[in-house]
Amino acid sequence: MILDHRTLSDDVAKIIRKMILDGELKAGERINQAKLADKFNISRGPIREALKLLQNEGLIKHETNKGTFVTTLSEQDAFEIYTLRALIEGKAAQLALPHLTEEDFKKLEGYLDDFYQAMVEQDLGGQAQCDILFHGTIVAASKHNRLINIHKNLDTQVGAMYLTVANQVPIRVDQVVENHRILIEALRTKDKKKIQEAFSDHYTVALEDLSGVAQL
Repeated sequence: MILDHRTLSDDVAKIIRKMILDGELKAGERINQAKLADKFNISRGPIREALKLLQNEGLIKHETNKGTFVTTLSEQDAFEIYTLRALIEGKAAQLALPHLTEEDFKKLEGYLDDFYQAMVEQDLGGQAQCDILFHGTIVAASKHNRLINIHKNLDTQVGAMYLTVANQVPIRVDQVVENHRILIEALRTKDKKKIQEAFSDHYTVALEDLSGVAQL
């Protein structure tokens, strides 16, 4: 495997990220830096830098005197991520109403088609990317730059969230897609109250699916 040494740590991070999202590295698994260095035929320096990048994204975590592991989110992590996204996206969706075009709605429908295919193929990376693009399209239409930037910061944790959910909750392809389609239908009503309720319910359902799990 040949990597561009000008952006070596970025390249390595991209490969390890794909390994995590594709399930080659499992949630909770300890990451062996020496093995990765041998696998990529490079020194451990770029591996360490790549892992720092992925730690910032929330995909891995480092435990003192224990090592580096693929992230498994706690119940509190899930609660904070989902409730914060519900608050941000509910408001963003209301602000987006004057700006959403028919082209935007076509894009959202297209993401749902891609979402369905990624779920059928059990492609966690693809699912996370579809989720980011779907919700990002709505938030971007708000034209509220600070809100958009805050939401983008949460995107780094979407991959970790999908890893956690996939390992704890049975995948229901049709239901997940339908849950997102409900958001599109709410936006088309242009009713701000319905929109707020739809986004709140969207994340409440996700939390309910995870409830009762002692260790996520």
